[in-house]
Amino acid sequence: MPDHTSEELEFFASCLPGLEGLLADELHALGVRRTRPLGGGVAFFGAPKVALRACLWSRLASRVLCVEGRVGAADSHALYQGVYALPWEDILLPGKSIAVRARGTNEGLRNTKFTGMRVKDAICDRLREVRGERPDVNVAHPDIAIDVRIHEGKATVSVDLSGTPLNDRAYFGRNAPDTMPLLCSYAAAILAYAKWGERAGEGFRFVDALAESRGEDEKSRGLSVLEREARAIILDEAPGAARSRWGFSSWGRFDEETWNALLDDADERAERAQESLRPLDASAPQLVAAVLIDPANDNAVSAAGDAAFVRAAADAPARSVFACIGGEGAAERFGAEPSLCEELGRGRVSIKVRLFDTPPAAPVTIVVPDMFGGAEHVVDVHDETSSQFASRLRKVYKERRKWARREGVSCYRVYDADLPGYAAAIDLYAGAGEDEGKTFVHVAEYAAPSSIDELKARHRMSDILAITPVVLGVPPERVFSKTRRRDRGGSQYRDAGERSFVATVEEDGSLFEVDLAGYVDTGIFLDHRDTRHMVGEMAAGGDFLNLFAYTGTATVHAAACGARTTCTVDMSATYLDWARRNMANNGFSGRAHRFERADVMQWITSARRDRRLFDLVFVDPPTFSNSKSMGRRTWDVQRDYVELLIGVSRLLREGGRAVFSCNLRTFKPDFESLEKYGVEIEDITAQTIPHDFERNPRIHKCFIVRRK
Repeated sequence: MPDHTSEELEFFASCLPGLEGLLADELHALGVRRTRPLGGGVAFFGAPKVALRACLWSRLASRVLCVEGRVGAADSHALYQGVYALPWEDILLPGKSIAVRARGTNEGLRNTKFTGMRVKDAICDRLREVRGERPDVNVAHPDIAIDVRIHEGKATVSVDLSGTPLNDRAYFGRNAPDTMPLLCSYAAAILAYAKWGERAGEGFRFVDALAESRGEDEKSRGLSVLEREARAIILDEAPGAARSRWGFSSWGRFDEETWNALLDDADERAERAQESLRPLDASAPQLVAAVLIDPANDNAVSAAGDAAFVRAAADAPARSVFACIGGEGAAERFGAEPSLCEELGRGRVSIKVRLFDTPPAAPVTIVVPDMFGGAEHVVDVHDETSSQFASRLRKVYKERRKWARREGVSCYRVYDADLPGYAAAIDLYAGAGEDEGKTFVHVAEYAAPSSIDELKARHRMSDILAITPVVLGVPPERVFSKTRRRDRGGSQYRDAGERSFVATVEEDGSLFEVDLAGYVDTGIFLDHRDTRHMVGEMAAGGDFLNLFAYTGTATVHAAACGARTTCTVDMSATYLDWARRNMANNGFSGRAHRFERADVMQWITSARRDRRLFDLVFVDPPTFSNSKSMGRRTWDVQRDYVELLIGVSRLLREGGRAVFSCNLRTFKPDFESLEKYGVEIEDITAQTIPHDFERNPRIHKCFIVRRK
């Protein structure tokens, strides 16, 4: 095999956008002479040993690629010919599995999967021609991956020397959350911007402001990611030294002797660093750092994190410096411009890193009594008048908790914009089933009108999120927040744009799945608790139909109370699957329980034609919907309810009834128009408003519908 140890090659180290300059500096420190920062990474040049050293030592790079060639890519034929012409017998070692990752498109190559397939075919055909055998393809766990990037009429073809991403550290363990590599990149970035290596040499101590406030699962993994990364710099530990699997092990230019020498050198450096460690004075200045959640995803954890960072900074000795990623609320409490402010990432996933040389202003604090008789809590807030919110929430929760225990209610509202300046709805969910013993809180902020100062509204929401877990005695990581927009657009069930957090709760003895983070609504409308109970009792022994069924909670109540059959209709496949799970989790399945995906108005027309009849129909339509599944039509409950109820009435058996509900606060039925078509409607709204919604009796309207 030819000697590649001194061959000059082109490499590319990818990184978080915004870190290109720091990564170039890091590569220079590792002995790389030529670098060129580009968007999302740094191109660099040198012998294979240079790339191996970068894989071993880079704290900022996510991958290291070797550029094997640039070929024409006007169409699939040109791409195939160009890739086939590359010397793959020298690039890839025999007997190694491959996978191809393709990115980018042009007029001739519009599908990345097809592009990847053509590149794979060219490589395999070349190796079969030269070696007499094709390499195995292993998409999930290849020995080495080929990276293809299409730009205009060219394709850059590279091999991934890293294997798994470099920021997927060995200390994570097998069961680490999939967010850990990104968290590691944030940690490495904050330490690089804060020049932690230099500060450690000057005698600074390192403090992760969030170390003590981490959840139980995180604490069980030992040091935080930020602490581990800071410690590795002090101990001069190579981040890749503990890894056992590399892409370059299957690379034709890999020299094992060179790699072993790099590992030996890394071991010697770590030993020297360990021997040179000296204890630090307790009064030594600190680098106080924190990776805080992006304010666009504001929740109780981020509010608690902001407060913990500010408090740690306020308590730090003289000459300390303070660095954070994210934490808009924390940054505002410093009262001074940061000495450094840089942006990482792009678009919706961008986040700012800030460095402060001066401590924050003294925090505003309020004292909150412990609901369960423990010590008082001191809570950092933006506005001292937030103590009024704390008092109100505590008073209402005390009353609601007693009421809920007496009535056997486990999920209920504890606050609903009781104070005009604190416009949010707060619901408590007691876990059941596998979540028995856990309590969750859902905070829905009502978007402030344009007349309210945006900064003031944000500060008050931050205070709500800081106070709520303290008053309710719930860990911040179990408090979830969303913002409700007052608009007419969108479909019935809106995505909150967050990761899902699914829990199990109980109502009337049945189990229900709720998603506290993924959607604006959780999957169970608490204001319909009494309505569902009523529907269940009315459905006993009959055939039940649930229209605009959402997650099928009313269907579960009907089945639990002995409905002979149930039929659940919704336009969303996602929510029909959710409804199926709710039914299955309560033991209801089989032919007696049908789930039908359809536009409800069209389904009613079809059911009338097929002469399908029911004893009880539950109809809870959205206020407005312009879902793509409806085609050009839109749904407006005030405009369309007459047609809806006429159709529903024709599906009722003699003596049958329908329960019609909607949450349009201004809804007014036209009794005369309905009577013309033989539809009788009775307002029962007052009977269906639960105690925890009594201060807001317009939360929904509810009617009994009969056919004359």
